[in-house]
Amino acid sequence: MGGRDVVRDLASKYVLFSCEGTAEEVIISKLHEGGRLAVPRERVVEDLIYFTPYTRLRKAEQIAQRFFGASYVAGGASGLLLARIVDSRAGRFVLPRRWAGSCVVESFFTRPEIEILTIHAEEAFGIWLRESRRNRQLRPSEFCKGSLGLRDIKSRGFLESFWTADRLVQAIHDYDEHRNRSSGELSLGDLLR
Repeated sequence: MGGRDVVRDLASKYVLFSCEGTAEEVIISKLHEGGRLAVPRERVVEDLIYFTPYTRLRKAEQIAQRFFGASYVAGGASGLLLARIVDSRAGRFVLPRRWAGSCVVESFFTRPEIEILTIHAEEAFGIWLRESRRNRQLRPSEFCKGSLGLRDIKSRGFLESFWTADRLVQAIHDYDEHRNRSSGELSLGDLLR
């Protein structure tokens, strides 16, 4: 599925976000709270155990058991879309056979690392490019800690205070402009209104 079809599906289905880590959770929460997702707020499936607009579950069987018992054809919605927020193509995600036709699954990639958004927000992308060319092993999180002095880059407290919905949207747009995206690959930018 390409970008425009995904945007249409995000607007016409219930959407369950499956987040890989803390940074992804904060990003989806901030975009949801700020009304910046292409998904209507009332169609974001909440994890009723933790009262979050996402789940941390990542295994297909666990997600199916917890979320697929409800009907997602209501209020004009045409079913469920599982939006996986992940950083790589590694690991297969296959729904159990009995649930395979009940949900559209899309993966939104945050490669090379979610911290690249912070680099864009700090307007340090040019510096990152120079340093990463000199040191091919340099990871965005290490750059943020060493060059930008953001020692707590992976902590929930830092992420909650650093990001606003508007700052995220700008960083995501900047990221998409500079990113080499594989054909048909979805990114966080595809989740935005």
